Amino acid sequence: MKKLLITGVLICCVLSAFSTCIAIYVAPNGHIYVAADSRRTFLFNDSSGKFTSICKIHNVGKTYFAISGFDDGGLLSAANIAFKETADMDSAAYIFCTVVNARYQYLMNRVQQYYPDKLAGFLKDGLAQVSFFGFVNGQPKVEDIQFTVRLKKNKIVIDHAIQPVGYITVIGISGDINNARSGELPSKQVMLQKPTEYVESLVAYEAAKQPASVSAPIDLLELKPDGAVWIRKNDNPDNY
Repeated sequence: MKKLLITGVLICCVLSAFSTCIAIYVAPNGHIYVAADSRRTFLFNDSSGKFTSICKIHNVGKTYFAISGFDDGGLLSAANIAFKETADMDSAAYIFCTVVNARYQYLMNRVQQYYPDKLAGFLKDGLAQVSFFGFVNGQPKVEDIQFTVRLKKNKIVIDHAIQPVGYITVIGISGDINNARSGELPSKQVMLQKPTEYVESLVAYEAAKQPASVSAPIDLLELKPDGAVWIRKNDNPDNY
């Protein structure tokens, strides 16, 4: 039964733990702009893939979050639990990390037991990147949470780190953005004057480089102190 459970999680999870690209930017006007690709890829026993299109930007009340990682359905559930218990972002992050750490400890113990060959990938790439964002006392606030796994005397250890974001973060696949040559990314003028175009261009650039993992349509959100404006939102009812 335990092997069947972890097999089901591995089969039904996203093809790559970070098969997404989500850009979150705090612009000079104090608003938060978010762009997210919408492709979700599933891998089956015969190595065939299934693609669906979903919105990866979520919220509970006035607090929003975006997730990238292994067992993304479990991450979504944990974030919903945390923000339903408290609207305070720091308190919610503590609850979220407690739930996710326990979940990953269980899953990684099973991976080590039944699928040790797959453990190396998690040790190298990590488990998840999650961003919480919203406004606190009228000021923008963005926090990144990263989950990793390591071995200590051959025992699974789950670690997490919470990092405040100054003005820009890209979670999921971002290597091509990080390594882009001069002129390949939007100019500073676009970044300062057209923040919606800026975040969309970052995700579109990664989609062009990694089409098997990152794909349009790109959802766009502008978050203001007095509420959210969806510039574009994927209305596909499919969910995690």
